[in-house]
Amino acid sequence: MKPTRLLKGIFQHFDAHGNVIADERWQIVPRADGSVQLDNETTRVAPFDEPRSDSMGLALDAKLNLVKFSVHGLFGQRESLVRSDAESPNRVVVCWRHKSEVNEWRLPWDDQTWLSWNTPLLLMAAVWRLGLQPGESRTWTVYALDAVTFRPRRTTRTYSRLDDTTHPVRFGTLRLAHYVEEDAEGTRAEFWCDEEGFLFECRAPELRYVLTAANLRLT
Repeated sequence: MKPTRLLKGIFQHFDAHGNVIADERWQIVPRADGSVQLDNETTRVAPFDEPRSDSMGLALDAKLNLVKFSVHGLFGQRESLVRSDAESPNRVVVCWRHKSEVNEWRLPWDDQTWLSWNTPLLLMAAVWRLGLQPGESRTWTVYALDAVTFRPRRTTRTYSRLDDTTHPVRFGTLRLAHYVEEDAEGTRAEFWCDEEGFLFECRAPELRYVLTAANLRLT
């Protein structure tokens, strides 16, 4: 499952108290060779720990494998880069920088490994890659990047697709695929996507994403 046409939209991010902490404008561009490019620009405001603007790029190949993930923020003072390791097909190079402080790790990677950060785009890409049917679950290794610093933390996450359900969203009450994500520490998130895997809402204990505008098919 992957997009076949240009898509654009806006997400709002809410903290646990219902405060809007970010507006995220995004686009998803499918290429003629089957690869996909996802990009966003996000403005983060207090009470987010580091108010700033940042932009993310995620490149996937025709089989939805990771090619490159990058983030640039804080007026170029903070960056992250995750890319395949030229020396080993089973590793990625993860870099994160704040001003003159630069860190680099080489980490194991396979087709059941993924990234997590505070954008719904990575969760949508996970849904495309998983291709779960109702009643199916799968556990993956995930490198969760810190929301502020981008420092990676290794964990495992189990993705489960429940029965499809009707769910109220900003565009009305729609028939949507219902998913649950649970990590090794027991943190649980619920999210709802359409039949193409585009996320309408995600609810986690400390963060909620809501799709507020998009050129999606809603019928």
